[in-house]
Amino acid sequence: MKQVFSGIMIPVSTIDWYGRSVSVVFFNGCNFDCIYCSNKNFIDISNRLEPLFKKGNVVDIEEIENQIIDAKTFISAVVFSGGEPTAHPRELERLARFTKEQGLLVGIETNGYYTERLEGLIKKKLIDKIFLDVKTSPRDTQKYRKITGGIVDAAEKALCTLNLKDVDLEVRTTVFPSFAADIAEIAKSIAGRNCTYVLQQGIPEYAPDENIRKEKPLTRDELAVLAGNLTFLKDVRIRTREKGEERII
Repeated sequence: MKQVFSGIMIPVSTIDWYGRSVSVVFFNGCNFDCIYCSNKNFIDISNRLEPLFKKGNVVDIEEIENQIIDAKTFISAVVFSGGEPTAHPRELERLARFTKEQGLLVGIETNGYYTERLEGLIKKKLIDKIFLDVKTSPRDTQKYRKITGGIVDAAEKALCTLNLKDVDLEVRTTVFPSFAADIAEIAKSIAGRNCTYVLQQGIPEYAPDENIRKEKPLTRDELAVLAGNLTFLKDVRIRTREKGEERII
């Protein structure tokens, strides 16, 4: 049966996997409805295919594979993002397998909800790195639920994904002023794990939530102070518009 893909692809990016030039494939559709999601407008393209996807350009999946081949000379990996790529397991597995067959690495940017699907890809050796978006402390289940638009077990699923083995892990938190106080507790939840922690500069103007849109983004120096306080972690970085990714600890 012919498979289709709904989303967009950036052929070459140098910001999605530190130290690598990659292609980024954005899947449309997400099981979360996060109050500060900056990708809602980015992936809001008019052509639609339902119920499989809610938004996005619909193409034969071979077209994405061909674009990966075209970019192959300039990249060392493909990062699958979204939306939520693991919400579309058949398409994700096919593209991940195709990417590995081209001799490229595979990264997945994920909210961590579908832990079993990620674990299955790990067992099939189809993932090299997971970039896990942790919204707030996974111990604060009520706040996690609020941020994700009412997903009751979102925090529990994030913790399960944090515990996955046999894959490189980078934990990311997009930081807005109203949630900056959560950073220390998030960091405590990953203490002792072999992972990088990245604080990303949130851009309030793109947030769906009206109150967040009124905030001013944290500056590079403010993020650096937050990161510098996490001395109990081994590798802490910030990512800003001003200077890109910088290692603080």
